Amino acid sequence: MGFFNKMINYMTGFSAEVGVEINGANLKDPFPVGVKAKILQDDLNMDKVYMHIRCLEEKLANYSSGGSEPETDNEKILSELNEWDKTTIFKKTVDVAPKGVLKSGETYDWSVLVDLTDASKPSQKSENHIIRWEVWAGIDVPGNDPDSGWVEFDVR
Repeated sequence: MGFFNKMINYMTGFSAEVGVEINGANLKDPFPVGVKAKILQDDLNMDKVYMHIRCLEEKLANYSSGGSEPETDNEKILSELNEWDKTTIFKKTVDVAPKGVLKSGETYDWSVLVDLTDASKPSQKSENHIIRWEVWAGIDVPGNDPDSGWVEFDVR
């Protein structure tokens, strides 16, 4: 691999593919979360593997002129749009694996128990209200961390 390709991997996090697997997520008991990483071209000196877990509450926003006057064209268009107000109602960071070297071409699997008993709302979806749980796993390396992106999962 040339210098330029190494620089691109350093800057963009393309040095590994990262995935997350969750089954049986609930608010009553700890449950296992799996993180899998395939190291692509170069060994990675990592500080740790970690996860961010968050819960978002989304509510349908209500647009109206608020008065007795007829709505303008712009107000009418806005009232027909589905705009969602989003609030993060729970955040947690979990360390998955400690500092080490991940070898090029190898695949690694880690599992960690996650406890959400301090959270209060399970997944939910209705016409105007959503409780959405998401997890994001990453490998802490110099440059941009390779990551899974935000992955939605159900919590019961």
